[in-house]
Amino acid sequence: ECDLGWIVGWNKPAFLGHEVLRQQKAEGTARTLVGFEMAEPRSIARHGYAVRHDGATVGTVTSGTQTPFLKKAIGMAYVPRALAAPGTAIEIDVRGRACAARVVALPFYKRPKPA
Repeated sequence: ECDLGWIVGWNKPAFLGHEVLRQQKAEGTARTLVGFEMAEPRSIARHGYAVRHDGATVGTVTSGTQTPFLKKAIGMAYVPRALAAPGTAIEIDVRGRACAARVVALPFYKRPKPA
């Protein structure tokens, strides 16, 4: 779900949970981990907040913060694969208030390579 299949020892003998992981690798997963940024900088998503789309709860925030370097509120959440494309509009339920957000590509910041 969070695109970390590259760290799994697929060629190793059976390990706890290997059947489920192999099935997910073959069939895909229903949800995935995405990055998002809040439209309003003062709205900060926190762990456990609901993610909504078209009025329905579709996921859960795993982490969120205000980043001084990027000067915006960012976070990560599990959402259905259909909503994982960068630019997709979502809402985060911040203490009972629907706050606009949009899915963004990860990582949030990539350091420029030195010339």
